[in-house]
Amino acid sequence: MVVKVKDTPPAELLKCADRPDGLPEDPSLIAQIPTKIRAGIIRLARAFAGNADRADRLVNWSAPGTCPVGNAR
Repeated sequence: MVVKVKDTPPAELLKCADRPDGLPEDPSLIAQIPTKIRAGIIRLARAFAGNADRADRLVNWSAPGTCPVGNAR
């Protein structure tokens, strides 16, 4: 006899990732950020986006349709 068991994650783990607004896109403001710091900000933003996408895919795997697919990059 085969019994299917599915552990449902806790509710707090079934929330879509927050995606806050980024930095202002005003070229005069961006020009004031030193190049090395700007590169670090870009790396952090890309890592954050990748983690948010993975979290949303995991939520959708456990509870299909919970997070909008359009958020994936």
